[in-house]
Amino acid sequence: MIKYYKRTSKDRKLRVLKKFENDCWINVVDPSDDEIEYLVEKFNLDKENLISGIDKNEIPRVEFDNKTYVISSVVTDIKNHELGTFLLIVGKKFILTFMEKEPNFIEKILENKLKFVTTEKKFSMLNLMYEINEDFEKAINSIEKNVNMKKAQATHLKEKDVTLLLEYEEKLNRFASAYSHNIAVYNKINKKIKFYGKDKDRFESIVIEINEGFQLCKNSLKNISNIRNYYLILLSNRLNRIITIFTMLTVMISIPAAISGIYGMNILLPFQNDPSVIFYIIAIIMIFWAVFFVYLKKSKIL
Repeated sequence: MIKYYKRTSKDRKLRVLKKFENDCWINVVDPSDDEIEYLVEKFNLDKENLISGIDKNEIPRVEFDNKTYVISSVVTDIKNHELGTFLLIVGKKFILTFMEKEPNFIEKILENKLKFVTTEKKFSMLNLMYEINEDFEKAINSIEKNVNMKKAQATHLKEKDVTLLLEYEEKLNRFASAYSHNIAVYNKINKKIKFYGKDKDRFESIVIEINEGFQLCKNSLKNISNIRNYYLILLSNRLNRIITIFTMLTVMISIPAAISGIYGMNILLPFQNDPSVIFYIIAIIMIFWAVFFVYLKKSKIL
């Protein structure tokens, strides 16, 4: 689907256009093969880059010829922490966005919640880059909040909680990879494109925020790693305790079994003809148990 919009510095909101005009915004969502061919022919675009713009596994990059092609990783679903690919093309007569699924910030532009002046192409490009970072931070903060909740319950974690933490870790690893590639893209843009005035200030702010977001992502990964290590130690301690208890039970059962076995032999034994011998045997067993229990307590096994 291809749609055209335009907004000048004097306009209060975006205007929907019936066809292409100079200095307009071309928004392309989930394009068909015919629409891709049309864009290639109409605006002299690189077909390979367009196809890359709807490839979920595409690595972010930036290319320069007579137009600027910026392929970035974006968050397509903040709640479910899903990533997608987003292509931004800046030409002399237009700014074009190209994607398979609309991210949240595109909806904000269409609803005029975000100022997007199509005649100011550099500033509009920077606004999109800023919004990409914002969505990344929202998604990571959402994961971080859930991880902190699990951290508070670390001593009572269940198998499903650990599975969920592993899922969060996998998502954060994908976010970290996307961040590192996006940072490389922004560094290349900084070397190739000269920004002045408010554009320069905006770009510097974006670079600071993307690095802060990347650090937040790495901290969240470290947090999950700490919880996982703590859980492994907890499981190990529980297992050792169970083994200790079973060992104690084995010893406690073995003592009376050994004493009873001796009195079951066909040999002369003390008090074997005394009808009260059973009470002596029980007393001896109880003394052994008491001594064993005191030993375990002093050894801090119990």
